[in-house]
Amino acid sequence: MSNKVVQWLNGELSKEEASQWQKGFILRLLSSLKRLVIMAGFGALVGLGLSLILPQKYQAELMLAVDDDDNSGWESLLGQFGLDIGGLNPGGIFEGESLVQLLGTKYMTDRTLLTEVTINNQKQVLANRLLPHTKWGHKSATKDVVFTTDRESFTPLQDSVLMLLSKHMRSKVVAASKPDKKQSLIWVKASHRDKHFAKAFVEELVDNTGRYYVESITKKARANLNILKKEADSVEALLYSNMYRSAEAGDINVNPLHQRLRVDQNRALVDLNVTVALYGEIVKNQKLAEIGLRKQTPLIQVIERPAFPLDRNGLNWWQFMLVGAAFGASTVLWRVLQIKL
Repeated sequence: MSNKVVQWLNGELSKEEASQWQKGFILRLLSSLKRLVIMAGFGALVGLGLSLILPQKYQAELMLAVDDDDNSGWESLLGQFGLDIGGLNPGGIFEGESLVQLLGTKYMTDRTLLTEVTINNQKQVLANRLLPHTKWGHKSATKDVVFTTDRESFTPLQDSVLMLLSKHMRSKVVAASKPDKKQSLIWVKASHRDKHFAKAFVEELVDNTGRYYVESITKKARANLNILKKEADSVEALLYSNMYRSAEAGDINVNPLHQRLRVDQNRALVDLNVTVALYGEIVKNQKLAEIGLRKQTPLIQVIERPAFPLDRNGLNWWQFMLVGAAFGASTVLWRVLQIKL
């Protein structure tokens, strides 16, 4: 940039010098107008070419909320009846930042990659959809690898490729975050050239995490509930037995000669009353356990799912053209500013 330009920008020129410089700049700009248009058009074409060459990535975003209800009251209440529901959420592993970390684990990523989904009316395993978009999908040793949902039947090669795909997903494609630590909202995002894959993976990742919670975190509570149901069935059978025995003992003559039978009747009534009280207590505990279990589910609630059209990362084709045109025109303007007027 010439000294005149610097002086003009700093207000160091006199009015006459500034006016002379401005007139000279405008004349020079007009004389370069044709070249400016040509360079702007050339830059726009370069930008359009780059938009077609550079891979565009689509971003699928899903927002979910974590149920952070305080269950200590329910645990205390059920504990009074000898019920242990501590297994419902041990250590709070599905709360806050821990849930964010869980969504990014290798286990959940592997499980999601091996999920079968339907895309364009065609069923396919997500890992098979991802492989062609990676460098391993173009290598002779790995390009023909096919995944199924049966992880137990995998060959060492399938295990190795799945490990690479999982690492690729966790480092470059999917991310989970909790922007506001005071709120329970969590964002899960996937950025990929295949918009269908990005959308399907985010949805399946969150759904798999929810299923993992239901299967694992409620396992102990469901076991406790099953024990109570078996006890209730057993005591119910005993109750019916005592009812029949009490009825038979009561069907006696009031003759004093039958006093020994009356003693049997009283014993039967006592047994019946005890059984009724025991059965009522077990049924009450069972209902409380069912309420406590329902209170825990669902832990994860999806607030917003990704929908087409997905947002693109980076610039659109027309934005590439604008940037290219601006760059081309700026080269001419820069040249004009170098002229000493």
